[in-house]
Amino acid sequence: MSTRDQLVEAAADLLQRRGYTGTGMAEVLSTSGTTKGSLYFHFPGGKEELAGVALRHRGSTMAGFISHLLDSSPDTGTAVAAFAAALAARLVESDYERGCALATATLDAATESPVIRASCADGYESWLSLLAVRLEADGWAPEEAADEAVLALSALEGALVLARAQQDPAPLHTAGRLLARRLTPGR
Repeated sequence: MSTRDQLVEAAADLLQRRGYTGTGMAEVLSTSGTTKGSLYFHFPGGKEELAGVALRHRGSTMAGFISHLLDSSPDTGTAVAAFAAALAARLVESDYERGCALATATLDAATESPVIRASCADGYESWLSLLAVRLEADGWAPEEAADEAVLALSALEGALVLARAQQDPAPLHTAGRLLARRLTPGR
């Protein structure tokens, strides 16, 4: 893994656990095993630039995972339920430390940083687009598919926050079950 990639991965992990303001550059350097000189060589804009890239990376990685679930599932409802279950498992495995990097950063810094806001908005838009396209393939009208994608993503993000706060994966399982029922063809 390149030095740049080490910095991006370390920052993405810390942003997911601690948010933007809770992520310090000393910790990014320590976690990545890189030097301050490397950080500013690759990211002359410092923390904000690195965070923007890390959030775009995390958004893209998650889009790949969502795409895989949608492609390997018989319908959107099944894929969304699998996604909720995967989020729940990852949350439990991390002892409730790792929620959604985009949500954590959005709540923490999107109003103060256009870079953070844009990185998060682009990630969310890619996830919404994937869901809407698949819903259309399942027979939903385009406008309805876009609305249902927003509802599904909002429910999953909210359930993830609740599960993290309650230290219990039940909200994710409930959201997954109800969304599967709602989004399965023949509803």
